[in-house]
Amino acid sequence: MEKNDEYLMYLRKSRKDRDLELQTGNYDTLQRHRAELMALAQKRGYLVTHIYEEVVSGDTIAERPEMQKLLAAVETGKYAGVLVIEVPRLARGNTRDQGTVAETFQYSGTKIITPEKTYDPEDEADEEYFEFGLFMSRREYKTINRRLQRGRMASLREGKYIAGTAPYGYRRVRIPHQKGYTLEPVPDQAEIVQEIFRLYTVGEPKADGSVVPVGSYAIANTLNARGVPAPGGAKWTATAVRDVLKNPTYAGFLRWAYRPNHKQMVGGVIVTSTPINKDALLQKGLHPPLISEDTWQAACDAMSSRSHAPVPSKRRISNPLAGILYCSVCGRSMVQLPQGSHGAPMVMCPTAKCPTVGSRRDVAEAALLEALEAWLKNYRISAHAQTSTGNDLESVDTIKKALAQARKSLSGLEQQKSRLYDLVEQGVYTHDVFLERSRVLAGRISDAEKQISALQDHLSALKQAELARTSIVPRIQNVLNVYHTLETPEEKNRLLKTALDHVVYVKTVGGRYQESDMQLYVFPKIPAQQDHL
Repeated sequence: MEKNDEYLMYLRKSRKDRDLELQTGNYDTLQRHRAELMALAQKRGYLVTHIYEEVVSGDTIAERPEMQKLLAAVETGKYAGVLVIEVPRLARGNTRDQGTVAETFQYSGTKIITPEKTYDPEDEADEEYFEFGLFMSRREYKTINRRLQRGRMASLREGKYIAGTAPYGYRRVRIPHQKGYTLEPVPDQAEIVQEIFRLYTVGEPKADGSVVPVGSYAIANTLNARGVPAPGGAKWTATAVRDVLKNPTYAGFLRWAYRPNHKQMVGGVIVTSTPINKDALLQKGLHPPLISEDTWQAACDAMSSRSHAPVPSKRRISNPLAGILYCSVCGRSMVQLPQGSHGAPMVMCPTAKCPTVGSRRDVAEAALLEALEAWLKNYRISAHAQTSTGNDLESVDTIKKALAQARKSLSGLEQQKSRLYDLVEQGVYTHDVFLERSRVLAGRISDAEKQISALQDHLSALKQAELARTSIVPRIQNVLNVYHTLETPEEKNRLLKTALDHVVYVKTVGGRYQESDMQLYVFPKIPAQQDHL
């Protein structure tokens, strides 16, 4: 979530403060801390919109209601920082509470601001401040976690199934008269698993008596045609078929840590990935296998032999639409089929069973040039209408004036923010009135910033339109003038890419030679703006 330029303040008495108040009789700790933090906020230009004052004593977060409210506000990620007289005022309590406070600030990216130092939770050096307080909590957690993992590994070595979800073809059942689970075949699904391995490793008999292995795409299409539900109830895909073929569970093994969770911090957010672990542990299981070990190994060997790495081609481009024409259904780049008995190359979507219908390449080329001509004509009509009324030039001038006024207004609001602290210091504003005015001012500043952003976007759009008029229009006109004079597909492809980012190809009705349903949507290549607003 985008942060506002707003800050929170947290005030709490320590036992030492309460003892001092009892001794002096006229000493108010919270008032002194509030004044000191207000002066700090005024000096640095912070806009404090909420103050949390802890009036009850408690050793844990559960006993401190204002601390709970503060953490709930910090969790939203909207606030830039929290002002506190010293960090221990926040991190008081047991080690688990200290960890909760530290993680809340760390994951929300909220700074802790004290008169002595500003602590950035994303800075490792600052994070070390909390290390000692969290040490015992982490030690306790790791001890418990190690005990649990030892128990899981012991169960795995005994052949028990320790994962939460059973693979397709099995159900998870409790082992009678002892702790732990194993797997039990689901008859209908088990037959599908066995058929998948048979088709992939042996194949399907042909009319001439030969047996040819079936690929994963063909297996998925066969199962879908028969109405066999895939794992999770969806349709079978080649990936789902390969997942079955690679799973050693069907050969009677248990695999552990094949896709372990890997956590890393990216931009202040914990991102979890599950990379493949090639050294995953394999253990013989108690469950009955659905296939033999030899069959599973044969499937793995066949999968390795059938896969191939893409090799850069040294051949010249034979399709002028290569890398330009994209399928509207699956988003893949259309490919060219070689010239056949029909006498002309075809452009087709490479995705199996994609409903997009192919076309002759020369027809697609002609349609693309017509689409470019139509785009250019429509653009010129629109540009002429704006120019004739002077809307474009007038709009740019108007937006620039409005942008200057909005920036001036924001500058005035920033000055008001500074005067707020003077008025509360002089006693003109009470703290309640200060907070109310501070929230109103924060809202007005936010509105002004949004207005400036909107005006900048509008001005950018107008400049982009001018850039299109002076840059892309001549390029498209050049394509229309020059395209038919070029001889090679490579030259034509290079020319098209000077003016086009991509073209979306739509055709779902008719055969390869019926082009009436074909539609092309062109996306010109608009150069990026070089100037800054």
